[in-house]
Amino acid sequence: MKSNNFNHSLLAIGVAAVMGISTGAMAETKTATGAVIIDNTAKASYSVDGVTQNEVISNKVTVNVSESGSFLLIAQNADGKPGDDLNAGVEVVPTGIAQFTHRLENLGNLTDTYTMALPNKTDGTKNFDLAATKVTYVVYKDNGTVVRTVSDITGTAFTDTAIVLAKDEYAVITINGKTTGNVGGDTQNLTLTAKSTYLAGKGSDATATNTDESITKLPVFSIVKSVSQTLDLNKPNATAEYTITVKNDDSATYAANAVGAKIVDNLPQGLKLVSGSIVVSAATGSTGVVTGSTTETTAGAAAGTTLDGFTINGVTLPKGQSIVVKFQVQKDALPLAKTTINHASVEVPLGGGSNVTIIDSTDGTNGGENTGTYYPNGADNENQTGATPTTPGGDSTQPLTSNQRGLTLTGETVREIPNTSTAVTQVVHQTVITNTGRETEGANAGELKFKIEDGGTNANVKPAETGVITLTYDVDGNPATTTDISIVTLPYNTSGEYDINSAFAGGIAPKGTVTISYPVVSTNAVTGTYETTLVTLIPGGTDRPVAPTPVTDTTNVKGLQLVKSLALDATCSGTVAASAFSSSDTPLEALPGQCVVYKIVATNTFSSFGINDLVISDLLSNFSAGATVQSITPTTTTGSGNTITVPANNNNTSINTSVSPLAATNTATLQFSIKIKP
Repeated sequence: MKSNNFNHSLLAIGVAAVMGISTGAMAETKTATGAVIIDNTAKASYSVDGVTQNEVISNKVTVNVSESGSFLLIAQNADGKPGDDLNAGVEVVPTGIAQFTHRLENLGNLTDTYTMALPNKTDGTKNFDLAATKVTYVVYKDNGTVVRTVSDITGTAFTDTAIVLAKDEYAVITINGKTTGNVGGDTQNLTLTAKSTYLAGKGSDATATNTDESITKLPVFSIVKSVSQTLDLNKPNATAEYTITVKNDDSATYAANAVGAKIVDNLPQGLKLVSGSIVVSAATGSTGVVTGSTTETTAGAAAGTTLDGFTINGVTLPKGQSIVVKFQVQKDALPLAKTTINHASVEVPLGGGSNVTIIDSTDGTNGGENTGTYYPNGADNENQTGATPTTPGGDSTQPLTSNQRGLTLTGETVREIPNTSTAVTQVVHQTVITNTGRETEGANAGELKFKIEDGGTNANVKPAETGVITLTYDVDGNPATTTDISIVTLPYNTSGEYDINSAFAGGIAPKGTVTISYPVVSTNAVTGTYETTLVTLIPGGTDRPVAPTPVTDTTNVKGLQLVKSLALDATCSGTVAASAFSSSDTPLEALPGQCVVYKIVATNTFSSFGINDLVISDLLSNFSAGATVQSITPTTTTGSGNTITVPANNNNTSINTSVSPLAATNTATLQFSIKIKP
């Protein structure tokens, strides 16, 4: 009998070619062959006539059976290199699930058992939570018919799991690897091994290995918040405009698209939202941005149910793209700090098998952000100065400055000056600037000026052009505390304009006062005339307040007023009623032999300044041709503080008297009578 030999051979390279595997990165096929010899003889027993005969043994026939054990373990994720032994670069979020797919195929001609293992790779990368990792495998015939399915084996239990594959069967293994403790940029690696029982029994290399690699990626928000201007609290309807720019910062290599993000801004105390002012748009050049829907809220810190915040839901922000939010605010009923920080936050659920919602905020302390847990160490920082962030995903918010400037100008003064003044008799007017607001005034050049100028047309009275302006600064505006008072002088300025900053570089503190003292001089001015001087405050700078009404100071020219009157004493009795005297220009009618009484009254028109060396005289030559001196009345004065230094007398040249001093508002009177010659 002819022996039949069956020889089943396997060309691994051929199998690889059929499967389209690149030979440069091809997963290794594990193969071993063996032979089983089957010898077979037949026996026959029989009897003849009831007698057992010799047993008959046939000839031996032999069958040589060729065995082939071969299998393949390949990585099947779509990473650009199908059929190799590496699932590379699978993206996963923190504490999310990375899915890896493998194919275990029995290429031999016999049933084999494969012992599986799924350890974390000990290469310094982050580990997977194997207890929470789930593995499912499905066994197929080579025609795609499902043989069996085994689901949800934990990663821990999958190690030492035996997968039995008959000839021409393969298993698709799906690993849902649960990450743990991973942050942006982390790499997590698993190792999947399959060990052939048949090959191990043949002493061959029986283990095939694949590597599963994942990288942690998540949205990386850079929030930059700026404000366009200060808020002038003196104007009830004043507004300030904020701009929030949120970028999904692709300068971080671990950035990923954000879908379903939420932008939140709850205003701090003292601010309210201008309803309808919110405008949301994609930044110039940004694509794929979904701006979502906006809801105005009362979640901020304003009074009562005032609108003081907003939420923008459903935002899509691809990596590298930016969204811009603009809105306006006004002063609320509650107090507003001088410098106010308004924070914004962005939230996005990560999905991908993670229950984490990333919260990023410009407030790194109290904003509820958790980027410190899911971004690399030190990757997110915040500043509250408005400075440009210096790290990927850095955040910034610019303070809002609210100004409440207030100024008064007080102290109209009335001064008296002689016809021609000296350094002693020139007058000094004082005007007081008071800072009634809460901002420092004049700390910057041009922020607060004042001007001194003539208000009238009396050219003989004007501010001194050779003097100095004296400024007295009282920091707390309380004259009782003298330790905080400083005095500065400024030279005369022909323009009449002066800058507070040039005298006090630090400006005028709230409640502080500056007293302006400036001299006014006179030259040959006429007694009884006057001149006005205007002191004008000129606020400048940001949020300048309404300038107060200028102060008008008055300088009255004072001195000696001399009035001569006369009365008729027809009988020369020496007694004349006071009402009989007249200083009229109308001539007095008199007859020879009658007497005329003259009265000369000198009045000091100063209200508080005495005059000295007063001499009142009337020359005899004025009347001697037609009259003779009849009598002289003693000098009289009114008021107190006067001294008659020379009593009324006739020195043969004049009738005269001297007074020194003649106190303010007082009078001195020289009276005498003459008799008309026949």
